[in-house]
Amino acid sequence: MRANTPNRNRPPPAHSRAAAALTLLFTMAATPASGQFAPASPDLGLLLGAGRIALTPPPALGGKPASAEAVDRIAVGSIRPAPAWGRAALVAPAFAASVPAGTAQGVANVAPPPARSPSPAAAPAPLPTTDANAGFVLRHLPNNVQGFRLSGETGASEWPIYLSAAQARSRLRFRLGYISAVSVMPEASKITVSINDVEIGATRVAAFDKVESVDFDIPAGILEPGFNALRIAVDERHRVDCSLEATYELWTQIDPSQTGFLMPIGESRALDLADLAALPPDAQGVLPVRAVLPGRTSPGNIERVIRAVQIIASGGHFEQPMVDVGPMAGGDYGVNLVIGLAADVAATPDLAEFANVDGPRLAALPATPTRRATIVITGRTQDDVNRALVAFGKAAQPRGSLAGLRASQAFPGYRVSGGQTVRLSDLGLHSVEFSGRYFRAGFNIVMPADFYSADYAKVLLDLAGGYAPGLSSSAKIIVAINGRNAVSAPMSNSHGEVFTDKTLPLPLGFFRPGLNRIEIQAQLSDAADAACEPLSAIAGDKRFLFLDSTTLRVPRLARIGRMPDLAVTASGGFPFIGGTKQPKLYAPSPDTSSIAAAATLAARIAASAGRPIDFRFTVTPPPVGSGATLVVAAAGQIDPATARAVGLDPDRMRAAWGDRLAASSEPRDQLSPADVRARDRLVLQKNLPAACHLRRAPAAVAAPPIDLAILLASPPAAQKTDGRELFEQWSERLAGEERWRKWIGEAGAKLGALARDLWRGTIDEAQTFVADGDEQAAKMIYQRDTSLLIAQSARGATADDVWTLVTSPNSSVLAQSVECVSDPRVWRQVDGRLSILDDSDGAVSSLPPNKVRFVVTQPLSLSNVRLIAASWFSLNASAYVSLVLVVAFILAIATHGFVSNVGRRAE
Repeated sequence: MRANTPNRNRPPPAHSRAAAALTLLFTMAATPASGQFAPASPDLGLLLGAGRIALTPPPALGGKPASAEAVDRIAVGSIRPAPAWGRAALVAPAFAASVPAGTAQGVANVAPPPARSPSPAAAPAPLPTTDANAGFVLRHLPNNVQGFRLSGETGASEWPIYLSAAQARSRLRFRLGYISAVSVMPEASKITVSINDVEIGATRVAAFDKVESVDFDIPAGILEPGFNALRIAVDERHRVDCSLEATYELWTQIDPSQTGFLMPIGESRALDLADLAALPPDAQGVLPVRAVLPGRTSPGNIERVIRAVQIIASGGHFEQPMVDVGPMAGGDYGVNLVIGLAADVAATPDLAEFANVDGPRLAALPATPTRRATIVITGRTQDDVNRALVAFGKAAQPRGSLAGLRASQAFPGYRVSGGQTVRLSDLGLHSVEFSGRYFRAGFNIVMPADFYSADYAKVLLDLAGGYAPGLSSSAKIIVAINGRNAVSAPMSNSHGEVFTDKTLPLPLGFFRPGLNRIEIQAQLSDAADAACEPLSAIAGDKRFLFLDSTTLRVPRLARIGRMPDLAVTASGGFPFIGGTKQPKLYAPSPDTSSIAAAATLAARIAASAGRPIDFRFTVTPPPVGSGATLVVAAAGQIDPATARAVGLDPDRMRAAWGDRLAASSEPRDQLSPADVRARDRLVLQKNLPAACHLRRAPAAVAAPPIDLAILLASPPAAQKTDGRELFEQWSERLAGEERWRKWIGEAGAKLGALARDLWRGTIDEAQTFVADGDEQAAKMIYQRDTSLLIAQSARGATADDVWTLVTSPNSSVLAQSVECVSDPRVWRQVDGRLSILDDSDGAVSSLPPNKVRFVVTQPLSLSNVRLIAASWFSLNASAYVSLVLVVAFILAIATHGFVSNVGRRAE
């Protein structure tokens, strides 16, 4: 085991360490601190021409409904090549020599077609590879919800990496590219790479001004066919500051474009249907999927494409799939997906061998120097194509190393259902001795999509570990849930302590349905930090012990859905996986860009849900209650009634976007190589989603504050001066009893008038508040620079009544914005009833729901109803107190009645 590191990363010789320490002092002084699918049932034939799909009623629909085969076989047009991705042009490597063609594998073996020169629109010309190892290609890491940044004094991230049997047998190396903050002290900081819990190498963190790369040999016998656990961890110390606050300045950013497994080109291009998880992502961790639609297509065929993309994303653990539509694409990264009748598929360049297919055919074609790896799903009839798709969707038995299977199960989060105990070692955490000042270890769990979040129980964290003597009185353990401190425990024993079951109760209300991030933190300052000597940071004493035998006990959970909640949809796939009817994917006027956006969104939701979703693609509005509906369309294509149904104002939306509605395309910025390098450096340093545009965000316009002051006082009543008043006064003087009666009546009248005035003022105030709140929300929603709106509304009492709308000014912006929002870190921000994307930096703003509806998802058993009731009362304290008072009053009356009839009565 060795690491080929730059000379400046190697430790100094033993005889020069004293001189290095003195040099360090001067350096610091000069350095600043810083399953089964139903057969497709198409509606209409579609025309794909000039990048746009127009509805063409086929002759078969003139009198009576036609069969699926009759509709799908009508030739209606051709496809204009989709624009090539700017990013792919920058990262696609060149090949020194072509690789012999292999054998396609699947339901039937098909010889790969001969190599051909790609058309200019099919793929950009690859740049010469910068890899000094000719004949090798870099298998990048897939993007994940943690991103590629390791922050603080300690941090780690783990990926499940799938390798085919041939790749696992090859002698691979691992390349790590990274850049770090200037405040990191190289002499006391290191980065470690482990595979299947075996450390393969480590190097000092010393890359402050540019990205450094280091290669590690992978010892034989470590890698296994299937999933393998790759772990990258850092241990960092600050150059000049020993405070807790200074630890926030420490970070190391992994460069995904220069990180991954170096493998022979032939092994990287191989493709087997059983090894879809081995498909290589691109330089930013995205899996590009080129949907190659035949020259004639239909909603039924688009529906199959959407299903197949979901199978690839969920089965391969790809959190960021990205679909575009066009001809066959080249390059080493991603996959081409070709679905359709054999007669149409054979007309596609390079696929003429499929002309004589006489049944279901499922084939995997390895990549060539001019073409990506390609999956073909075809057949002679529509029924044959459907059967081939069903065979493609059959999940293979997971395989891999024990550590790899564990990492796969915990990626992106470990799924819990309640009433279970989980060891943190099963979530990827390792035992560690820590010598710094701020320890942090985090993990993800996925709660059920219909989990009712409330403080009716506790999640118990049984912490195992210890701490050293001599810590300051402020030392404590903190557990944070989704960025909020949930519980803390002081480390008050001056002699230190070792524990195996230090129980910390975590409020269940801090958790939410779907993905949750839990972080165990320890603040460990002591008296030596005041001196802040550099040598103590290099060889510091251990202050904290964390053991991976720590467990998390999850109680039984209340299970009932609440809509609208986009966070549940983004992280758990609800309501599309919770309804009783087939969910719908509605595209009113599809073109190539909106189809790509719809397929990308469906694949992203499936990756979060952990399984494919059987969407029914339609171009006609589905009836309410016919299934949970996902609407994907540009703003100009949306029916006003649909927009209003999800809480959007179509008039204000169109007025805000104005001329952007008519724009047929808004191409990506064309950057020079120098601009690309500057952009990539900015992305790394600021830890921004690379799929977003990074354009200059418009200046924020300060909205006037909401004025909730309402004048409740009524104008003074006019004074009475007529004779009736004098008469009443004399009458009151002479009749005392009548006087009291009249006084009570007047007092009642005044109280009634006051109550009416107060009620009217309260109503006016509430209406003013709602109006002002809606106006403030409208100012945030309807802006010209808004690139994407995601809105959700419950139109009934079941999951089948929930509609979710995704829209942009035009279809080109829609595809680009969906690419940005599908980044795992951006996707996690989607929340509330409406989310607004700023695609300049991936920021998402959300609005909470005005009204929440309960959606029954589980049988209403006695235990579940009890938990639901406990949850509701914990969120509605006034109702709980009122119920307690009513029960107490009833009990008092019953007790009085019982006692009054008991005992001996006095004569």
